[in-house]
Amino acid sequence: MAEPSGASTMSDLMLRVAEKLSIAEYDSAGRIHIPVDQYNFNLCKRYVQNGIRMFMADAPRKGWRWMRRLMTVTFDAEGDGDDNIDDDAARYKLAENFGGTVDGPIEYDADTAVGTRIEWCDESVIRARRSLSVNTGVPTLAAIRPYQPTSEALSATRQWEMIVDPAPGSAYVVNFPYTLHFDGMKMEGGTATAGTGATDLYDSSINGLYADDYFSDWIIRIIAGTGKGSYGVVNDYIGAVAQFEVYAHDWLSSDGTSGGTHPAADSIYIVEPAANLHPAGHQFDDAVEAACLARTEMESQDEHMDTFWTDYYHKKALRNAFTVDQRSAPRKLGPMLNGPAIRGGRSWSNARFGITPPNY
Repeated sequence: MAEPSGASTMSDLMLRVAEKLSIAEYDSAGRIHIPVDQYNFNLCKRYVQNGIRMFMADAPRKGWRWMRRLMTVTFDAEGDGDDNIDDDAARYKLAENFGGTVDGPIEYDADTAVGTRIEWCDESVIRARRSLSVNTGVPTLAAIRPYQPTSEALSATRQWEMIVDPAPGSAYVVNFPYTLHFDGMKMEGGTATAGTGATDLYDSSINGLYADDYFSDWIIRIIAGTGKGSYGVVNDYIGAVAQFEVYAHDWLSSDGTSGGTHPAADSIYIVEPAANLHPAGHQFDDAVEAACLARTEMESQDEHMDTFWTDYYHKKALRNAFTVDQRSAPRKLGPMLNGPAIRGGRSWSNARFGITPPNY
């Protein structure tokens, strides 16, 4: 199911920040749009990113419920899957939004038909077992450790990997709960320059900055100039000459129908992933917007700028967000929201009651 049409996008948040800074731009008809000169564009983008990070850090005592996610990993017995590391069937690179915090046990997926349990352990245990021999079978141990590419310098990445033992002999699926890590929201923009393609958009100001196909499947939208309102899905991107080619060489009209206007040298554009939304969910749009504007006030260092949004964020928006987040849990959970739950279970240790005698 799609997000509500009114959900705040990266474009919406950047435009609000630009308005706050009085750097938003206008077209000939007076329509407002995001500034695309690199200084102001990146300034707005930085304030939005920092505002979202601030909102995530200002969490309730037990953390945001919306940050509790479920990671799913599909094993590849051949070791040549998209997430495998160094063709090793036992090593898997985890998603970019995983920050290293595991919130519960690891389990095989439903209907996996595996009778063996898999449990967490320290990664040194698996390394010790693999130093003797690398066995294949149903994994019973799993560990998380920082991902270190063999060809790059230390700290070249902040991603994490999972390693299991024995190495999987089949395409088993496991999942485990984790705390979401903010991976950032991406966007680029600028003014098109002359090119040779009738339907392609070129921007020589970013020649060589991005690799080939970096923007593939992103949405490119003309926000001012020739073709205003037209958009397309990037089919191919050539980094050396910053060439954007849209699917079927057809720019779409603002209503999604074919027959949009092709770009020219004066076309002002933005390009962003298809679902460029903040991670909290649309019910937190007001709090996230307030956080971005509050961060703008905090970082702009303009002595003439008021602190309206800083006050609103801390005194109202954040408190409302706490209430919304708490309501996302079923009402009957009780202790899950108000304190530690008391859980019963079997114990194999001796149970003692009362006062322990001296020298017991």
